[in-house]
Amino acid sequence: MTRTLKQFAGGTLPGDGSNGEVSVVRAENQSGEQKFGLSSFPPVSALLSGGSGVLCGGNCGASITPKCDTVPAQGQRVSGPEVKMARRRYQKGCIRRRGNQWTLRWREDVVLADGATKREQRTTLLGTVEEFATKRLAEREATAFLARVNRLDYRPVKRATFAEFSESWKKQVIDLLKPSTAKVMASHLRFHLVPAFGRMRLDEMGQEQMQAFVGKLAKGRSRHTILNVLGTLASVLKMARKWGYAVAGFQQSDLVMPCSKPGKPGRFFTAEQARSILALASEPWHTIFALAAMTGLRPGEVLGLSIDDLDFEQRLIFVRRSAWYSHLISPKNARSVATVPMPGPLAEVLTNYLASWRPNEKRLLFSNRRGNPYSENKVVQKRLWPILDALSIPRCGMHAFRHGHGSQMHSSGASLKVTQTQLRHADASTTSRYYLHVIGSEQRDAAEKVACILCPDVAKSERKSVHVN
Repeated sequence: MTRTLKQFAGGTLPGDGSNGEVSVVRAENQSGEQKFGLSSFPPVSALLSGGSGVLCGGNCGASITPKCDTVPAQGQRVSGPEVKMARRRYQKGCIRRRGNQWTLRWREDVVLADGATKREQRTTLLGTVEEFATKRLAEREATAFLARVNRLDYRPVKRATFAEFSESWKKQVIDLLKPSTAKVMASHLRFHLVPAFGRMRLDEMGQEQMQAFVGKLAKGRSRHTILNVLGTLASVLKMARKWGYAVAGFQQSDLVMPCSKPGKPGRFFTAEQARSILALASEPWHTIFALAAMTGLRPGEVLGLSIDDLDFEQRLIFVRRSAWYSHLISPKNARSVATVPMPGPLAEVLTNYLASWRPNEKRLLFSNRRGNPYSENKVVQKRLWPILDALSIPRCGMHAFRHGHGSQMHSSGASLKVTQTQLRHADASTTSRYYLHVIGSEQRDAAEKVACILCPDVAKSERKSVHVN
């Protein structure tokens, strides 16, 4: 008898719906002896396509009658010229103890700058012996660490230095940002981030490197500047992670930041100073300074106003854009897009100015010879500072009008909520912390009132003594 063997690929032979048994037919030669062996078979495709139920033809000597149901495909990948096979693997890594530390070594696919894929050996620190007393505990930690590499949807990661990726980020992203934001972030990259991390790979920029960077910046930069630079770095690394690059990353909350130094209080113009400035200013600077002083608008918002933003019937001013150098951009945030009241004295100033207003293509309320908005720094340096010097007022920027407006409004009896709405701050704490200043003798007068309430007898005796003298 000859017993026939067959391997099935991806499914089964067409059957007749029986219970899956296969019958083997004995074959005897001319001498009557029973033989067991392998005979030649036609190709598998020919066997599977035939419907006769006989597996071997010619002088096979045995026939196999299929009696099995079709088994559904189990999801295995089939190799072929048009199918890419992902090499199946499950890495456990190599765990070694070095001193009192456990290290893990494994392999990972990376995509180089030229697009080629390369398998590299990686090593990382799992923890100390105090954290994982036995190797079995270290293996558990390694399993969790290698879960990303062992995932079914794992793909090779890209690898690049910070300088290489920052150039790609600037080409594809920075031009999409607001011009003011783009300029600040480009400055952070040029003067701080690229000199510090340019030659370092993105996956090497860990918590320790970030802390060393903060310590270096703290020697000559304020806490506010350091936070801004770290914000730019976090934005760049976040985009690198989205694009599939290997990024170590860091937690800003785990960094030790320098203590805040006492900051200088914000400059503001008193009512007397604002009146003196307006008296010496000529047009269009008189109207520009009047708008800033009577509405509390930001300097860029004043310089970006259009004549279409003025509603004299309802006495409203619509804040829709801001001027940044010669560009018109959106205001600082969504809350900044709002309407502010147009006081009566300001409406009169605007009416007088519009009588001599010259039309321009962009319909700007204030425009230079080229039809573009004025630059804030030029207005301050060439127009405001000469007036301040003439009045013996220390030099400051146009933002002092905004601080003075908020302080005068709150001092006149307006609530903090009303002042916040006028200045269009997202948080009331910003208004109270930075924009409300004590004017004149308000603090002393308030302290005297409280003292009179607490000690009325002493207050009466003081008034009598003053009357007698």
